[in-house]
Amino acid sequence: MTRYTLLAAALLAMPLAAHAGDTTIAAGSEYRFVTRMPTGLGPGLALDYIKSDNKDSQGNKPSFGAAGVMVGLPVPMLLRVDLGGKLVYLEANGPASAAMAGGRLTVDLPMSAEAFVHGFYAGAGASSGTVTQVTDTMAGVRWSPLKMVGIEVGYRTVEVKREDGRRNIKLADGAYAGVSAAF
Repeated sequence: MTRYTLLAAALLAMPLAAHAGDTTIAAGSEYRFVTRMPTGLGPGLALDYIKSDNKDSQGNKPSFGAAGVMVGLPVPMLLRVDLGGKLVYLEANGPASAAMAGGRLTVDLPMSAEAFVHGFYAGAGASSGTVTQVTDTMAGVRWSPLKMVGIEVGYRTVEVKREDGRRNIKLADGAYAGVSAAF
């Protein structure tokens, strides 16, 4: 899968972008990322881009770009569940792609705060080339002193495993801090 295919998929999904969502720009000690996750009921566009500050075995800084669709499910108040998938293009010890499935659970907390966890997974059957597994997990807390602007802290890991274990790499693994905007 090329970058152009991923871009075309994102453009075709643009009508879903009208769905409300949270966009976070954050940095950890050795990685940076931008993530957009939909909020509310029904389908919405999910976007993700992660860039590692560490170099892979080929001397490049690994990256991870994804576009997908998440569906918000009706659940009791103070809780949100989103399930879906995303297509990922990786540049980590060689190019690869993967179709990841997963979800996000968000719990509203007092004083304009919320806690969330998300997890996505692609096995060997949903990955290209020598990639045997791709995982993306994140947990965090967001405080929104203003209705549409928040401060977020959490922990994120993104790992790519290959048939040759020496080419395994973690694009993200550690605490992060960032800002978010809801629109």
